[in-house]
Amino acid sequence: MAEARLPVDILRRPWHGASDRVEDPAIVAIRLHRAEVEAVMIYRRMPPGSPEQARAWRRVASLRERRGALMPETSAARLPPLPAAPAGTMSAWQKLRRRLGLARN
Repeated sequence: MAEARLPVDILRRPWHGASDRVEDPAIVAIRLHRAEVEAVMIYRRMPPGSPEQARAWRRVASLRERRGALMPETSAARLPPLPAAPAGTMSAWQKLRRRLGLARN
């Protein structure tokens, strides 16, 4: 029996259907949120203290900073805290910036 197949281009459509509004900040924020969620899931699956976990945490922190920059200050302040950084992930300068509140994540 012949199997019905979908055209390949249908399967590659963006998940949110907003491909025509690429520059819209709301669409960018949605995409960043989705990428952040996926990065957190990867972070949690990595062995604790491994270089892969440190790399995954840096990805989560980077996405959060980019996403927070697009959000109003009050909304960005309500975001849940990032998971604790693995040992050796951040430099002394990055820790100081975070402690002083200069980093948006």
